[in-house]
Amino acid sequence: MNLPALNRKFDKSAIKERYLESLPSVPKRARPVYVGYPSTYRIGMSNLGLHFIYRSLASRGSMRVERFFTDTAPLTFETGAGISDAFALLFSVSYEEDYLDLIRILVTAGVEPLRSRREGGPLIIAGGPATSANPMPLSEIVDAAALGEGEGIIGEIAEILESADNDDRNSVVDRLANIEGMYVPSRPGKIPVIRHGSRGSVFPHSIILSSDTVFPDTLLIETGRGCPGSCGFCLARSLYRPYRPASFEAIARLLEKTSGKVDKLGLVSTAVISHPRFNDIMGLIRKYGLSVGFSSFKAEDIDAEKASMISEAGVRSVSLAPESGSEKVRFRLGKKVPDEIYIDAVKELVKNGIVNINLYLLTGSPGEDGKARDDTRTFLKRVREVSGKGRVSVHTNVLIPKPWTPLQFYPVPAAGELKGNIEAISKICRDTGISFAAKSIRSSLRQAILSIGGKEAGNALIAYSGGSISWKKAFRENGIDPDEVHEERGIGRPLPWDRITGPCGKDSLLSRYKKMVDLKFP
Repeated sequence: MNLPALNRKFDKSAIKERYLESLPSVPKRARPVYVGYPSTYRIGMSNLGLHFIYRSLASRGSMRVERFFTDTAPLTFETGAGISDAFALLFSVSYEEDYLDLIRILVTAGVEPLRSRREGGPLIIAGGPATSANPMPLSEIVDAAALGEGEGIIGEIAEILESADNDDRNSVVDRLANIEGMYVPSRPGKIPVIRHGSRGSVFPHSIILSSDTVFPDTLLIETGRGCPGSCGFCLARSLYRPYRPASFEAIARLLEKTSGKVDKLGLVSTAVISHPRFNDIMGLIRKYGLSVGFSSFKAEDIDAEKASMISEAGVRSVSLAPESGSEKVRFRLGKKVPDEIYIDAVKELVKNGIVNINLYLLTGSPGEDGKARDDTRTFLKRVREVSGKGRVSVHTNVLIPKPWTPLQFYPVPAAGELKGNIEAISKICRDTGISFAAKSIRSSLRQAILSIGGKEAGNALIAYSGGSISWKKAFRENGIDPDEVHEERGIGRPLPWDRITGPCGKDSLLSRYKKMVDLKFP
């Protein structure tokens, strides 16, 4: 395959890392098990899933656990060991388009990506939100996939890896197949189950601080799992329900333990302010003199008191996700938050000196028509007016149908329609003095195909990774019609992930989907 070198610009010497807790040392001859993220070091070390897997394995002290990324491949970050020499490679995969970089890492390291052609070499195990929702695009590549929440499964995987016979890979795969929540493609008799965690309230946090991440030298803490909302497109809400706030006591212990070692804190959740003890968490932040950043807020949670606390913490930029500037479309999607809630939230934020407002919108949603565009113009104009001299930014993405959500059946609008929608929103933003950015339609359509795809999608990615054909041709040559993403699916015929036991039944999802697309408004 004609792949560019992934590590051409990587300079480890420029990176400064600090461990927040000591991990046991292991003998140099310990079994090598490497943990990877299919993107750059900068992005991978900003992902709590990677921190969780690394800490869970390294803290056992029985295996030589090292990290790798696209810009370190074909070597590990810690010692420059060859990735291909590992007993097992564990990938944390958050997004469907990361599948391509997963393949590129394997090829660069000299590891055959197709499992059926792989003779020897490391076992390939994947997990994370994208894999949990639909592991089928990786079914011809991985030896096993962990489905669901890692807290309930990583210990069992580790026990098998540390006690396995080096020469008996088939036995290891058999044992992995017996773990609830593991999907082992070569053992088709086992019905996969998406496994929930303990329903506990202690979630991952950073184990290593780094100077070269999206959030430099910042302690990231997951403050909640799932989402308290009911949006019909939301994978976090469907896959990790019910919403569970992190234990306040656990957060307090962590901040006490890291006091003096950490200056910056990042609170990560689908709805940070929804935490029932948010005010108390902010009190801890003041106590320890930390600066803080937030992943996102729900507008309905913002009041005068919370806006004041956020401002006092030094925050000057806040992200809100109305999903649509049209109340009609927003309600159809399941986000039943009126325009006035967003307007009031922006007023409170601006009143408290938070001058940068980021809005996230979707396009290609059910009910997005000319009237919806007019509503969006009115909505954005009002946001611009109440923001005063502040800066308003709009980020637009195409709605991607996700497994286990009501919109898994939904046909993505044609590229021409999506382009027209994006151009219309862009013009509204220009006319109202709002900055605008949109993800490419080409990338979004590829992501949609991978989100709802079967094993053929993985084969197509292997072909595409060679760099000699377009992604549409790669899909077609592997039995996928790229235009099928624009058609309703799964009604009266199976979906690729139907044999997986998931968080909700197909019939209930279909019933809600029909209500969403048929919803009538005055």
